[in-house]
Amino acid sequence: MRDAGLGSIVVFIVACVASCGVAAAQPVVAPQQTSERTQIAGASQERPAEATAEFEVATVKPSDPDQCCARHFSRDGRHFATYNTNLKYLIQWAYNLQAKQVVGGPAWIDQDRFDIVGEIDGTQTPNDHQWKVAVQKLLMDRFQIQFHHESREMSAYALTIAKGGPKLAKGDGGPDHLQRMGFSGGIGQTMQGTGVDATLGDFIGELQRIVLDRPIVDRTGLTGTFNIQITFTREDQQSLGMGQLPDSAAPNLLEALPQQLGLKLEGVKAPVDVLVIDHAERPSAN
Repeated sequence: MRDAGLGSIVVFIVACVASCGVAAAQPVVAPQQTSERTQIAGASQERPAEATAEFEVATVKPSDPDQCCARHFSRDGRHFATYNTNLKYLIQWAYNLQAKQVVGGPAWIDQDRFDIVGEIDGTQTPNDHQWKVAVQKLLMDRFQIQFHHESREMSAYALTIAKGGPKLAKGDGGPDHLQRMGFSGGIGQTMQGTGVDATLGDFIGELQRIVLDRPIVDRTGLTGTFNIQITFTREDQQSLGMGQLPDSAAPNLLEALPQQLGLKLEGVKAPVDVLVIDHAERPSAN
């Protein structure tokens, strides 16, 4: 991977700031959890082609403090860019984790902000899994991250099947259907969640990172890929399901999940797999 700058990239996500031994990190789509027969939310095994994804060129530099603090993510074709993003959030994004699942490391990983611009190797548009593997490799190479996993009991949401059964459309895995999962919409606004050939882990990983204040443990037992559509009013993380919404508003998340996807969230205490940062370094100048 060599360093280079890239031109303008279309922004399609804008998010504002608001046990094993220690070893060098290895690229995987997300860490694994086995307790309670519950897989960590967001976990999935990458296909062989996805495991080889990496950036052909990339630049990493500190963000301009005068441009603080709106965080931007964009992917356009094979081009990737993120601005005003700290290392902890990059780890969350790359490994499909909620903030409370990333612990340890120096204080700067949650404070210093970076701009990353890159172009992924190859000729085809990457899917979500390939993007995440490529970013994992970049974090190992440029930030020298090392981590291990621990199981810690904490407040979480259990995702289960609602009365009446799941209402998920099966993905067909066709070559024209590029695997992806994303959410758009700010707090107090209508949020749209769209997945194409997405696993339930893909859906959960995005949902818990963007919308929720605690991790999700998947107790549905559902496997395979799905085409997912959900519309709900995004609430503040600390008041999920407690507010009175206008009659014209979309339902809150707790109501929309059973109505639209046949799934439900319940607050629980559960063992959750966490990623413990053992080592990280500020990247050297490009």
